Amino acid sequence: MTIKADDLSEAVHYHTGAFPPAALDYEALLGPLDDAATSLARYDAKMSSMVNSELFLAPLRRQDAVSSSRMEGTISTIEEVYRLEAEEDAGAPDPYREARNDDIETFLYSRALRNAQQALAEGAPLSEHLIRTAHQQLLFVGRGARKRPGTYKTEQNYIGDDRRAKIHYVPIAPEHLAPAMDDLVRFINENRMRPLLRTALAHVEFEALHPFEDGNGRIGRMLITLMLWKLGIISQPHFFVSGYFEEHKSEYIEKMRAVSADGDWTGWVVFFLTAMHSQATLNITTADKIFALHGEMRERFREALSSQFHDQALDFVFASPVFRNDRFVERSRIPASSARALSRRLVEVGLLRTIEPAAGRRAALYAFDPLLDLLKL
Repeated sequence: MTIKADDLSEAVHYHTGAFPPAALDYEALLGPLDDAATSLARYDAKMSSMVNSELFLAPLRRQDAVSSSRMEGTISTIEEVYRLEAEEDAGAPDPYREARNDDIETFLYSRALRNAQQALAEGAPLSEHLIRTAHQQLLFVGRGARKRPGTYKTEQNYIGDDRRAKIHYVPIAPEHLAPAMDDLVRFINENRMRPLLRTALAHVEFEALHPFEDGNGRIGRMLITLMLWKLGIISQPHFFVSGYFEEHKSEYIEKMRAVSADGDWTGWVVFFLTAMHSQATLNITTADKIFALHGEMRERFREALSSQFHDQALDFVFASPVFRNDRFVERSRIPASSARALSRRLVEVGLLRTIEPAAGRRAALYAFDPLLDLLKL
């Protein structure tokens, strides 16, 4: 986009020298902070108490990927994200060849977040290297591959309406970015402010810096999840925040813009804490529904399969609700002949839907609709 002076007439510019804020209105923050901390503690306790909690966390992670990507205008579905995972897992030579760009971007978000969580769990610091690596993975293929994956911007970027050539916000200039990112990472890891407040301020600062040519919103929302765990707010690196921000997108953008326009850091933090409280409550409800569905399906699988392997079959389809049948045979810990018979039986009784029948050496592709339907946004 060619920028003219008139295009910048109403633009808000980055708040040079104002981060971190000198003061917040702590009286205004007390109630929202208590609500957010209590709800996050309830969510964390719920996840920690679940046996094999990854079965219930993985669907929330994919749901978050869809919500976060939608905020950038990328429209995808849970089923398409899982389908791309299934094709990659099955060793397809080019799993992205026939996929839509929107589905590729959502899948890459889910994978980049999972990899960043794993890196932290293995002891990696929350650093610029981790952020750049997540960005590189986010823009690995598709439209983003041309947007300098893993590399900070070298030209001034803008936030606005391309079609109307209207600029709403001007992030920090590239020549000032390096020390600002260094300050942000030091703030994340060393500041003594309450962790939830630190997370709120770090997120809005990252978005204000807009350090990459593309993908800033998605990386910024990943940063929330990573900070919540790294700073000890939750005991596992798994919390998913994008649903509330998508539902309240206009307010989300306006509250962030007001930080630079009016210095309203407190207003942003109140909004952020409200989002954490609401999303934690919703995530608990969704996890409860997934848990209840697992219990219901356990009885259905037991009755339909009449097999000692019904639990292994159920856990496999919960972990991979779209899958190639050869992967089920190889990874379900069920003898191969039994696994093939069980998947056929699940199709016969309507618990699996055939997306693609077997063809030549290519195994059938199945979907487990009860879980996919529950996760639809």
